[in-house]
Formats: sequence, C-alpha cells, structure tokens
Amino acid sequence: MQKKQVAVLDFGSSKITAIVGERGINKTFIIKGTYSFDYDGFEDGAFFDVESLKDAISSAVDAVKKAYTDKLETIYVGVPGDFTQVVVRESQISFSKKKKIAGEDVDTLFDSAFIVKTDKQTLINRSAIVYELDDFRRLANPIGAVSGILKGKLSFVLCSNYFIDIVSPVIINAGIPNVEFVSTSLAQALYLVEAEVRDRIAVICDVGYITTTLMVIQGDGILFQKNFPFGGGYITADITEKFQIDFNSAENLKRKINLSCQPSSDEYDLIDGEDGKYYSVEEIKDSVKASLDILCEKISGALEESGYILPDYVSLMITGGGIAYIRGAKEHVSCRLNTVVEIVAPNVPLMDKPIESSKLALLDLALDQI
Repeated sequence: MQKKQVAVLDFGSSKITAIVGERGINKTFIIKGTYSFDYDGFEDGAFFDVESLKDAISSAVDAVKKAYTDKLETIYVGVPGDFTQVVVRESQISFSKKKKIAGEDVDTLFDSAFIVKTDKQTLINRSAIVYELDDFRRLANPIGAVSGILKGKLSFVLCSNYFIDIVSPVIINAGIPNVEFVSTSLAQALYLVEAEVRDRIAVICDVGYITTTLMVIQGDGILFQKNFPFGGGYITADITEKFQIDFNSAENLKRKINLSCQPSSDEYDLIDGEDGKYYSVEEIKDSVKASLDILCEKISGALEESGYILPDYVSLMITGGGIAYIRGAKEHVSCRLNTVVEIVAPNVPLMDKPIESSKLALLDLALDQI
C-alpha cells in the first residue's frame, strides 16, 4: 500500500520552507523534498512586504507540486505565533446517568466551551489541557471512561484572518483546492516535548531570526502564548551598529564567538576584501550578551504576565535558529534567568537541529491529521 504524503509550508521570520514527506517507521519521516525561499518576514502580526511574500509562496507551491507524487489537493500551512491568539476555557457537560464517554461527547464539550464571535479571526486548532471525571480523575483522553460528567480545561488557537486572506488565495490560485491552517506553536509543543513532561507543565521558547514565541504548555494544549520582536537578526544588527560594519561581516563575527570560555587571543580576525580587520573578542561578547539580556528580560516579563507559578523542576526549552547555535548562549540565559535551559531539536538523523524544529513539527502534525 502506498504511503500517504503531505505537503507543508512553514513561515519562518526570514524564509518560507516547503516540505513534502510521509511517515517512516517509529514516527520518523521519509522526506521527498524540502525547499526554502527568502522573503522580508513579519513583525507584530504584519508582513513587511506582501508582494514579496506572495512571490515566495508561489515559488514554494511550485516546488511542492513538482516533488509531490500523488495528486496534490491539500497544503498544510503553519501559522506563526505572531498571527495567532490562544484562548483557554473551562467547560463541563453532564449526562442523565453514568455512561461510557464517546468522541461525540468530547466534541460537545469543546463546542460548548468557546465560539468565535469576531470576523477578524478563525479557529484553527483546539486541544485539551486536561479532562476530569465525576470521581475527580484527571485524564489526557477520556474516551471509553465511565462518568456522569465530563469536565475539561481546553485550549483554542485563533488565526488572524489577515494572514489567511493573504496566504490562502495565492495557494488556491496555484491550483491547490484546499488549504489547512495549523498552529506552528502547537505543533512544536506536541512534537518536541514528551507527553509525560507536558502533563506536568512545560515552557518552550521558539527564537527565530526576527521574532520569538514563548509558550507555557500542559497536556495537549497551550496555556499561554506571548510573541515579541527579538531574534538572531537583532543580535547581528546590534553588532553592525556598534562596530559600523556590514551585516554579513557582523553575522560572521557572531558565529565565531564562544561566550562560555576565554578566547585564545585578544582579537578575532575578520578578513574584509584585501584589508584585514580586527575586533576585540570581549567587545563582541559583551555586545551579544547585552542582546541576550534583552531576550531574558522579555522571557521573564512574559512568564510573569502568564500568571503561572512554575515549579523549580520546569526548565526553559529553547528551539529555533535564532540563538541555539551561539556557543555559550544557553549558559548565559540560564544564569540570567536562574533556571535550567535546554536546547531542543527534532530527534531525526541529519535534521536534528533547532532550526529544523518548526517544519518537522508541522509535518508530524499534518501526517497525524490525514
């Protein structure tokens, strides 16, 4: 029997990545093709250049159509946190007598908990943080259990219609009849964090190139989400401004540093054309640390805003391509926030890097939905 394929578009803050894949053994993937297209990105829920965005989407769809061996009828689009809102509601339904809970009962619980009452947003995902029965048992999945009531703490993800109204027509006009929008944040939470860890509570921070999304998650849902403008590009821009050099040179310097150890020499050597330029290692490190301190302040503020008091055993999980590759960044953030910091990435050979997290998480979620 032929395996089912899915096509996914992942909207990063500097590029759109298209990926076509199918399920392998043990929840792995068989990747048929992956393609990336640069665009100007977004910030605060708006794209910088809509026309360049549409060109990148068109190129991504064309690439997917060539890689897809079946008839392509649906593309799954990951919606970044900047374009989503998380709503958490508690709900309860009662039965006339004890009964075995079925899937229809769970649907009724969700339907009674929340209805979208705005034309500016569309519901794209809903999931449970926890269910509870009449004997106070708390379950991740109540189907098949016997109870006279069903309670739930439920999470709903809404997508801005601004995003949908820009992206959907481009894909449909390219000949793809169906577009399924899914939360990138939820996909990452479910894919990167083990279920037993999520059942307690967990925090994951996706640091991209120009935007960051922090999530407090529990069970199969998002408890709290906060987006703010910060990423690896901000660190590079600070070096550019401070040392009056071009962006590529600043990026090269940033990739050389190690915040955790003393340098073997007092200077980094950056060759620029025919002239050799030298920069103080400590000055570069101080610039990067200052930028990371801003990130720490934003994370701390977001966690305080969430209202959740996190147990000491809860670590901060960082993913995405923004800072994960900066040597010593994890240790610096850990020290500033006084918490354990982990870098999380897909457990996939040759793609086990934080920058691959969002696209593989979306691929995993899409494969689970077909």
